[in-house]
Amino acid sequence: MPLYDGYGVLVGTLHNYYCDRPFSGTEYYHCNLKVRAGARIFRCPVDLDSKKDADGMHWRVVELGSDALQSLLHLREGWHPLDSEPDSGALDYYRSPELQPTGKCIEALPDSANTATIAEGALYALWKYGTGPAAFRDLEPLLVHSRKLFIFGEPFRRGHGVHNIHQNQGDPPQSRWYQENGIWQDGAVVVQRRDKSVAAFLCKFKTQSFFPDSFCFRPADKEVRRAKNEN
Repeated sequence: MPLYDGYGVLVGTLHNYYCDRPFSGTEYYHCNLKVRAGARIFRCPVDLDSKKDADGMHWRVVELGSDALQSLLHLREGWHPLDSEPDSGALDYYRSPELQPTGKCIEALPDSANTATIAEGALYALWKYGTGPAAFRDLEPLLVHSRKLFIFGEPFRRGHGVHNIHQNQGDPPQSRWYQENGIWQDGAVVVQRRDKSVAAFLCKFKTQSFFPDSFCFRPADKEVRRAKNEN
């Protein structure tokens, strides 16, 4: 089933942003982007609510090649509906080759600790897991250095805005959002920086499936596996 109110991408520039108070007992934790497109300001809440779980959020920052998403980079400011199919400009976390699909993930740590753990230089191609505020620490630098924003997701039913700016597939059958599972309709924050480089912030909830299944590990796990292999 597709998203009820359609799917597409908002093109604009960053007006401002702010985050909700973390771990409110009554509200979801969102980081709200205000995006200017022409004369309008669109509100784009990025849901980073980890349900107080230390590993409730999964996210990636993917550096995109110079040829990736070329058809979108030249779109005028405003909302653009996209068909949920390949070659329309739609994103799929596991089917869009430019997103370098992977099911591997690592615990979010201070940058120096992560760098020491993953020496292959592919840290930002992996999924991280942690809390919503930890995820925002990776999103914020993209916003600060943005020249143009591309917000993928579902349009507001009323008013000007975009939500479901996260994975929109893999919800379990008991989930209230199960009926909206679908391919080629994933949300994301794609940023063109001032130096013309492009990066994508992708996020999902722990309750949503990976495709393929994930391989998550903490830094200590690597040492445990190494010790087992040596015995």
